[in-house]
Amino acid sequence: MSDAPSLESAVAADRVRNVRADDGARTALALGLVGALGEELLARLVGSSEYRVVHVGVTQPIGSAAARFRPWVVGQGVVIADDAYVCLAGPETFVPAGSPLRAFAPGELLAAARIARDCGARRLVVVAPLDALLQMSAAAATIASSDEIELARMGFESVLIVRPTAADDTRPAGRWIAGLVRAAGRTLADIMLPTYARALSVKSAARAIVEAARTARSGVTVLGARDLLAIVEAKWPQLAPKRRKLR
Repeated sequence: MSDAPSLESAVAADRVRNVRADDGARTALALGLVGALGEELLARLVGSSEYRVVHVGVTQPIGSAAARFRPWVVGQGVVIADDAYVCLAGPETFVPAGSPLRAFAPGELLAAARIARDCGARRLVVVAPLDALLQMSAAAATIASSDEIELARMGFESVLIVRPTAADDTRPAGRWIAGLVRAAGRTLADIMLPTYARALSVKSAARAIVEAARTARSGVTVLGARDLLAIVEAKWPQLAPKRRKLR
């Protein structure tokens, strides 16, 4: 199936260009910003002076008390955005059953990218968490799937793929022994893994992602946990994690 923009998409893009000619303020589209990191990233975007409006993808109409926070039921028309942020939610991401935010699984990356393109976004930021062990492999800093390769063909001026270390699985372990094994594994990982492979706090990770997006170059860029840690150490050294040691 061809990925060429539809007639409806072309009309929407033309409308976006016309509106931007009259309004120089930047706007953002936030898709899938669920879980601890997604929620922190959303709060940082809404609180940033970078954007006048942040359109947030939801599954049902909801009210908003913040002027910059604009809920948008995904699929009901299009909104206008300069930048789009997409967080992919893996099985370790906890999303409350009643949450109105629209989550996007890793397999829905292209669907989210098409939504962003239809809304006129020129810069696409994809947050795709990666397990700590994989942060030490080439997958952390390179294109890792055919879907990510396809992003380069979709017409965005800039595509930034960020791979923070995936958070711990917060789902109930089921049996006490499974929870004990999981806790022991986390402790061992904190000791044995390189500092950069450990998960940053959600506040530090969200700050680093916004900073990386702000300075993103044209084309496709991939940043792993090592790169995010470097941003934190350079901009906010007091927030950099300390290495745990055996006693």
